[in-house]
Amino acid sequence: MSDDSQRHRASPRNVPGLLLSLQQDRFSGAVSISGSIGGTIHLHRGAIHAIESPGAPTAEALLLKSRRIGEPEWDAACTAAGPGGPLDATLVEQGHIGAAELEVLCVGALYDAAFVMALSTPDSWQVDGETPSPRLSHREGTDPRRLTEETSRRVRLLAKSLGSVREFGQVRVRPSARATAGIGRLSARYRDILLSADGRRTPRDIAFALGRGVYPVMLDISRMKALQLIQPEPPRPPATAPRVAPRDPAAEPPRAAAPTGGGLPRRAPADRRPESTG
Repeated sequence: MSDDSQRHRASPRNVPGLLLSLQQDRFSGAVSISGSIGGTIHLHRGAIHAIESPGAPTAEALLLKSRRIGEPEWDAACTAAGPGGPLDATLVEQGHIGAAELEVLCVGALYDAAFVMALSTPDSWQVDGETPSPRLSHREGTDPRRLTEETSRRVRLLAKSLGSVREFGQVRVRPSARATAGIGRLSARYRDILLSADGRRTPRDIAFALGRGVYPVMLDISRMKALQLIQPEPPRPPATAPRVAPRDPAAEPPRAAAPTGGGLPRRAPADRRPESTG
């Protein structure tokens, strides 16, 4: 690790401060964030071009899960682009998606991952100038300050209706009886959420299942909750292990004494006498 990486890792007090410092240095590389919801922030000359987090769908997941692009078409584009090749340009050239639509999708994935990562406190970070960039990213890049402001705005907006956004993101949800009775009159977007809300999925799970961003799904769910269309699944009672009474040697019946003499008792043969003939 370089001296610059060590300095950036140790000096800022938080991730936004770190990104501003890297912007001033026109840094190109990645910042790996560890924590309950970690991720990797990719920068080019100080601008943020992509964020990858296990808590939010990537641009690839959004394309495939939403069925904007089929898997055969995706595989064909990857083969044509080759390892490390311009996959975004190949997708556009092959007519699978428009350039403007792909750019909007990449920007949405970037901001969504930033929102998800903001719902947890990072444990540590590491700066690396050698990490390769993802194959789909925001071409122009976004300003770190703008990204931080938009992320904060999203969290504040959801907090007005949901309370703790972090806690609600981990709650399993299901349709209400009212929603089930009138599901045919709802918009397609709301119907998709209701059909995915099976009482086992969290808002984040629903976003992955539908190929949508976590923030847009949580925003829809907050509105549906206000309309009494969706409700949290009641918490499940904790599983209890069967109680086992402690062993009391005094309460056990006495065991039969084992035979002594080394071995099993042998049956004695009967007397054999000649029968009388008289």
